[in-house]
Amino acid sequence: MDDMKHIIIYLKGMLMGIADLVPGVSGGTIALITGIYQRLINAIASVNLANLKLLFSGQIKAAWQRVDGWFLMAVVTGILSAIFLFASLIKFLLETHSVLTWSFFFGLILASAVFLTLSNRSVVWMNWLLLVLGIALGYFLSSQTIGILPAGLLGVFLAGMIAICAMILPGVSGSLILILLGKYHLLIAAVEDQDWTTLFIFAGGCVIGLLAFSKFLKWILARHYTATIYTLAGLMLGTLFKVWPWKNTLAGNNISPLTHPEPQLLTALLLMILAGLLVWMLFAYNNSQTDHHSKEGQA
Repeated sequence: MDDMKHIIIYLKGMLMGIADLVPGVSGGTIALITGIYQRLINAIASVNLANLKLLFSGQIKAAWQRVDGWFLMAVVTGILSAIFLFASLIKFLLETHSVLTWSFFFGLILASAVFLTLSNRSVVWMNWLLLVLGIALGYFLSSQTIGILPAGLLGVFLAGMIAICAMILPGVSGSLILILLGKYHLLIAAVEDQDWTTLFIFAGGCVIGLLAFSKFLKWILARHYTATIYTLAGLMLGTLFKVWPWKNTLAGNNISPLTHPEPQLLTALLLMILAGLLVWMLFAYNNSQTDHHSKEGQA
């Protein structure tokens, strides 16, 4: 049974990895809709000095349990395997079937934000204000011009620190941040060419950024869960314009599907609906699992 649970978590990690490859889509969104987000944040935040001391003092089993080691390993392995297996495929789909690929991810993000809000209904006006502020922040982050980091491995390290914070935030795309930092194509090429030096330096930056940022996320989710969820839903909605399927090829700006040379409107709409149904199924499954565990606890 435990093996099956780990396989499911591994597959969820793979979905996160695929999402992180797509500019405008967040692996954090996938973690949220598959029901592993809060556990992931708690596990990452538990990698602290006290548990490292346990590890280096030989109490490996205790340290492993405290950091939810099997869970973390399954998620991280899933993310990494997806990045190496699907980087070329995602690049191919975005280049050759851009309207249909973006349509699916547009539907995924929109449905995620809607179901996330509906599953955490609130009458507190501050939460709705945070939703609006989240939309504004998401739009702002997604519409910035490219910022140039230092050239070489230092720039790659800093890009890892910054992008990983986006990757674990639902609604903020790590790939999009890498584009804004001018490092996305360099890192995709590093994956395709197996440039291990660049990849290890980037991973080092990710680890440092992740350990620092996860502690803040754990703190705020524990104290202001609903407010945080509404802010994250707003971030998702604010980035939707970035994944709008119909764009002017030369200018790169959003246009109406009616003026697009190859709108593929019916197929695009069907893919959006399919993505929405997928999100609904994931939310329904996670809710059923939560109810099941609650009943077990009461028995």
